[in-house]
Amino acid sequence: MDEFWYRLIENLMLAFLPVLASLAAGALIAWIRKSWAEFKELRPDIAYYLEQAANMAVTAAEQAGAQGFIEDKKNYALDIAQRYLDAKGIKVDIELIEAAIEAAVLTEINGGQVKERAILPGNKTE
Repeated sequence: MDEFWYRLIENLMLAFLPVLASLAAGALIAWIRKSWAEFKELRPDIAYYLEQAANMAVTAAEQAGAQGFIEDKKNYALDIAQRYLDAKGIKVDIELIEAAIEAAVLTEINGGQVKERAILPGNKTE
């Protein structure tokens, strides 16, 4: 009888986890966009440099990753963006830099559109 319940729970999880993962990714992207919009209203000057740093870092990470120079593009992009902002004398929380990089990745890869195919494992991105 226990085997029946284990299989039932396993099948339910297999059915609902992909949907929940898509919803979670969508919620995360919405939160990132909202946080970024609020920050841009409060500090447009710093937001400008942060956008520049994120865009430059994402482009550099994509190029370095394509050439095989790096394995972890996210950490490389964070390092590049942090060094750029430090050179400009701008102190920004690392979570905000991460959010700006995620937004830049979303814009560069998907043109700002959330695509289910891009976030589900095993599917090729367009």
